[in-house]
Amino acid sequence: MSFDRYQTYILSAIIIMSLVTYLTRVVPFIFFQNIKNELIKKTGSHLPVCLMAILTIHSIDSLKEFDPNYLINGWIACASSVLFYCTIRSVLVSMILGTTVYYFVLNYL
Repeated sequence: MSFDRYQTYILSAIIIMSLVTYLTRVVPFIFFQNIKNELIKKTGSHLPVCLMAILTIHSIDSLKEFDPNYLINGWIACASSVLFYCTIRSVLVSMILGTTVYYFVLNYL
């Protein structure tokens, strides 16, 4: 199998973008392992939860293009995901079940 210039360009661009993305994720953990500042430690522990909340609210708001009852359906799915997480304690399972609840609410209610 031989690659022409275009395919080589695309493949090299994908590899370079993957490496840059990976390095931007890894470098902070390498250089900032021994942080003594409590504010930075608290920010690091609370920031992922805050980002997920922002993404959830933005996702529910962006549903208005597809679903006329987007607020009700989105918040039902969000509340069910939280309930599933509180009972099961598995992020992946609660996300899958919350998505399933949204699918059923969207299509059958």
